[in-house]
Amino acid sequence: MRQTLIPFLTATTLVAQPIAAQEGVVEFDPILLTRVLAAAPGQTRLTPEGPSAGAGLDRQLREVAGVTTQGGTLAEPETAINIRGLQDHGRVAVTVDGMRQNFARSGHGANGSFTLDPDMLREVTVTRGPGQAAGAIAGAVALRMVSAEDLLQDDAPQGGELRLRGGTLSAAPSLHAAWAWQWENGLDLMLAGTRFETEQTYRAGNGENVHAGQLGRSGLARIGWDLGDEAGRLQLSAGRQDRDYITGRSAGTPRDTDLITRNLALDYRRDAGDWPMEATLYRSTTRLAQASLDPTTLLPTGATRSYTTETTGLRLQASHMAEAFGLLHDLTLGVEAFRDVVTPEDAGGRSLTAGGTRTLWSLSVADRLELERATVTASLALGQFRVSSPDGGGSGAVVAPRLALELPLSDRFTLLAAAGFGHRPPSLNEALVNGQHPEPADFDVRPNPNLRPEKARSAEIGLRYAVEGAFAADDSLTITATAFRNDVRDYIGMTRVGGVFNGYMQYQNIGHVRIEGVELEARYDSDRLFATLTGQHLNGTDLATGAELSRVAPDRLVLTGGWRSADHAREIGARLTMVGAKTSGDFQSGNWKTLDLFLTQDVGRSAEFTLSLNNLFDETYTPHLELQPAPGFNAEAQLSLRF
Repeated sequence: MRQTLIPFLTATTLVAQPIAAQEGVVEFDPILLTRVLAAAPGQTRLTPEGPSAGAGLDRQLREVAGVTTQGGTLAEPETAINIRGLQDHGRVAVTVDGMRQNFARSGHGANGSFTLDPDMLREVTVTRGPGQAAGAIAGAVALRMVSAEDLLQDDAPQGGELRLRGGTLSAAPSLHAAWAWQWENGLDLMLAGTRFETEQTYRAGNGENVHAGQLGRSGLARIGWDLGDEAGRLQLSAGRQDRDYITGRSAGTPRDTDLITRNLALDYRRDAGDWPMEATLYRSTTRLAQASLDPTTLLPTGATRSYTTETTGLRLQASHMAEAFGLLHDLTLGVEAFRDVVTPEDAGGRSLTAGGTRTLWSLSVADRLELERATVTASLALGQFRVSSPDGGGSGAVVAPRLALELPLSDRFTLLAAAGFGHRPPSLNEALVNGQHPEPADFDVRPNPNLRPEKARSAEIGLRYAVEGAFAADDSLTITATAFRNDVRDYIGMTRVGGVFNGYMQYQNIGHVRIEGVELEARYDSDRLFATLTGQHLNGTDLATGAELSRVAPDRLVLTGGWRSADHAREIGARLTMVGAKTSGDFQSGNWKTLDLFLTQDVGRSAEFTLSLNNLFDETYTPHLELQPAPGFNAEAQLSLRF
């Protein structure tokens, strides 16, 4: 897996406005609504290939400093991303091909998740820190799926890929195929599909059998039209993912689960002209339907429930170069807007997922300047949001300027610093949830439309060292170290209100939390050797009580290195992962370390064989935020064809 480390400095300032109340509508505090307009602080770009091609997103993201995941495993297909100890309720903005992934449901797991076909994944861009997307205070993750441009080589009229994978955790071989055609009139077509099936149980390192098992199918079709160099390109995409699995078997509450995601998008891109631009108009729908099963026989009991989120959105970014006041201005204009419609259906009438609508839009402008040695970017964002349901509603607006700076100290060292504010509005599930928790924990959860937005104040400083020819004429070395602090005021969490006989649970602004830490990312590459190193040390504290925050990940160090043959046809490597213990909070875990080995071998001119030996020493461990132990030793083989 190749990593590109792209850090920079950003500062953000918020212009506050007072709360206003009107008939039937509560006006929340203003919130910061921005999106990435230039580069982003603490940015890492991954291009999965070799042993990482088709690997789970959870494994790939756990190699990025400051990032971890909840779910996305064999036992839990839904993935939630945690950046610097913050996740759920929109704190991390996740997009797939520019489309927001806003599915959320209340429960004991993550409140904000998505599914992804890793065989179709081509690029992951992780940006840490507040203000990287509208309403997000932790960061943003942008995922790009396969397109015709990835498959067509050297302007060939057609091309494709075929990937066959199997291993000790597979119930049947995984098959992925994609094919693209292009014609002289500028039209191109791409079709892609994947099917995989995992074992119903897997063995942990201590011999425990863990319930898992899922059947996954996905399809993606794209048709594109090149209108000409000046006119740009149009592309229409339609995709679908299906995941079938059983949840809750270990807890004695099994449910047959069908998770379906459908995406439809119209993209426009123009790289030439005075105003190069990218735009996406999309509709993304995720529906999770569950049927209760008898714990002994696994036969349906008749009880059903479902959760549906329909997101309709627009993203637009345009840039322009202009000269004014003796300076060259690199201007970027951005627009983002989306509307979520959430529909929970529960035959028992006890759903704690709020139904209703949420709308959000933001307008932004950035001006990037080269001032002798320094690079400065000034930006301004305007935004507004609204949530509504039969139990109430609210809205808010924002004016948010921002400043960015990058200062080279020498030809090898660059100083990076950042300071900014970010605000997250209350989610639909926080402000307007109204229901009763299922038995035996029988209590009411009531709405709170007066919730204030979370306010994040972040500062970071870093140093980047980059050199070509560090130890040999053909090598390169990049090292980036970053220290950060993020203070979140009016943090939203669930608390008990009232007495013993008239009490209920409610989301409230419960405190002031501080998360700080150090992140390290390094990469060395030469003709024959390669190595990457990522590390993190994070601390999270509730400043009101002094308690440690549960979702802040423990210390972690990941070292990957290897050797490649002179003709680059063979690559052999190892990955060592060392994780510290988490001894307090709701997600406690012990310290652990694993060693993985991998081999990549070219077969002829168009095929590649990979072999991965994971958890070589059969370590027993449970990753942070997970409830089930991870698999013990397992092996996987993969054959990829390009033609």
